[in-house]
Amino acid sequence: MEERLTKLEVKLAYAEETIVTLDSVVTEQAKEIALLQSRLEKLEKRVTDMVDESGDGLLGEQRPPHY
Repeated sequence: MEERLTKLEVKLAYAEETIVTLDSVVTEQAKEIALLQSRLEKLEKRVTDMVDESGDGLLGEQRPPHY
């Protein structure tokens, strides 16, 4: 009985360590996702501003100057 209890305590200790590690990883990933979302929003705004400045917004359909 004592041996079974010891084995369960060891398994529990490993499980707790795993949970703490996973929590740390998920927290870091959440921070990185938030940063990436912020950068994406800034890029989207820059692209929108560039399209607005170009006039009709048809940058891809305009002929190059050498034509």
